[in-house]
Amino acid sequence: MTTISIPFHKSEPLSLGVEVELQIIHPQTRDLYPISPEILNDWSLTGPHLKPELFQSMLEIDTPICKSAQEVELELLITGRELMRLCKIHNARIAACGTHPFGKWHERLVYPAERYQNLLMRNQVIARRLMIYGLHVHLGMRSAEHCIVMMNEFLYYLPHLLALSASSPFWAGHDTGLASSRVTVFEAHPSGGHPCRVNSWSEFENIVDKLMKSNSITSYKDIWWDIRPSPHFGTLELRICDGVPSIRKSTRLVAFIHLLARLIEKRLEAGQRREIPADWMIRENKWRASRFGLEAEVLLDNEGQTGSVLEDIKNLIAQMKDDANELGYTQYLQDLLTKDLQSPSYVQQREHYSKYQSLEKLVDFMCEEFEIDLSPSSI
Repeated sequence: MTTISIPFHKSEPLSLGVEVELQIIHPQTRDLYPISPEILNDWSLTGPHLKPELFQSMLEIDTPICKSAQEVELELLITGRELMRLCKIHNARIAACGTHPFGKWHERLVYPAERYQNLLMRNQVIARRLMIYGLHVHLGMRSAEHCIVMMNEFLYYLPHLLALSASSPFWAGHDTGLASSRVTVFEAHPSGGHPCRVNSWSEFENIVDKLMKSNSITSYKDIWWDIRPSPHFGTLELRICDGVPSIRKSTRLVAFIHLLARLIEKRLEAGQRREIPADWMIRENKWRASRFGLEAEVLLDNEGQTGSVLEDIKNLIAQMKDDANELGYTQYLQDLLTKDLQSPSYVQQREHYSKYQSLEKLVDFMCEEFEIDLSPSSI
């Protein structure tokens, strides 16, 4: 039988689209607050900038197609400020880290949509535990084959992106000992986790075909890999990142990803295509970044050579300087070096909890981090 054909829609090469999953917080209890239907009902901005998610205590803000990180930042700030206005009306706050420090997954109310009901029916407790929040970045690709080549190149850098974004050390009231506990929750989902090795677009079509014929998925949109093709947008979607605490920190990470894509493109143009990483290497690197964050020693090649993920990120930033100057990203990289690499979110959260011995105060700190970019004084 013929494998299905999946059209890959046209997009501007290396254009950007960003999705940010958010926690709705009750300001008194600091627990997750299931009022997304009310906020969505009052939404006034045009376009799909605010969306529901699996639970009523979650929301997602997204951007239209953008040419630069500066455009991404502007779009997220506009949407975020309108969201904060509505949150004040509904007595709610917002946080953007990868997990809520003490929320109980079994207490979450599901958003009333058929897709989510079907997801819960099939996956049961695996879906109910998805009380996690990420940052997704779409990169425009020239073609389907270009998308597969870029996906395989980015596999080497998944631990870098996870370490840079890691913001989920606490889960269900406990310090997990991990920099990112979010990814371990998502690993349990049958179509989540690190991607299959894919050598060509026809091979990807064949995987989707078999998954659909076996009733494992209903469409390619049900594949929730850490990095995946998004044919309907014509993009490569990076989904490995934890939720990043603030919009401007998110923008710095988006700028880094954008520059990394340009760096990979230059290497490909110079004929420096790398061997696809072994499955064990991808998995081990993800675990190391999840456990140790920026302190991780990661595998650099299929031969088992290791190196500091922090030093490798710094080396990449050094190689990005010319492109950063051309795109106006120099300050983004400078702030990444002097702020985010010096004091990552998982470290800040542990320090805050150690100081106050209160998960409620930690939630306040997370909300303040998100709100600071959206206050009138920050405009």
